[in-house]
Amino acid sequence: MTVKGRFERYDGKLDLQSNPAIELTIEAASLNTNNKMRDKHLRSADFFDVTDHPHVRFISDNATLHGERLKVSGLLYAAGQSIPLTLDAELRCVGDELDIDAKTNADQRKLGMTHGMLGMIRTPSQLTVRGRLIQTAE
Repeated sequence: MTVKGRFERYDGKLDLQSNPAIELTIEAASLNTNNKMRDKHLRSADFFDVTDHPHVRFISDNATLHGERLKVSGLLYAAGQSIPLTLDAELRCVGDELDIDAKTNADQRKLGMTHGMLGMIRTPSQLTVRGRLIQTAE
């Protein structure tokens, strides 16, 4: 069984200057899989542990921009643990904004997320990032 969900509250930065960098912060409690009982369980200490770890964060340590392709590596922090991630993103200009579409896989067991029905949990999980970035002045 594949479970799909999304986080509804997040904030991020993408800096495409000479040293591209990405930072993404997600409110873990904003997880929505369209199943309230499952969402409650995913927010529990078995998974995201939102009481003690309210945010999921990704911080890049290396990013390379080639045309509309962005290759990024960094650390994903969730549930008090961290794992390295590498992803390839596609960037598209839409007027004054920038669409980003990226996918990668993550082994959630390394974040301590091992509890599943009958003790089984599929790995790796596919992570998808889709969004529209808006330029702001700092």
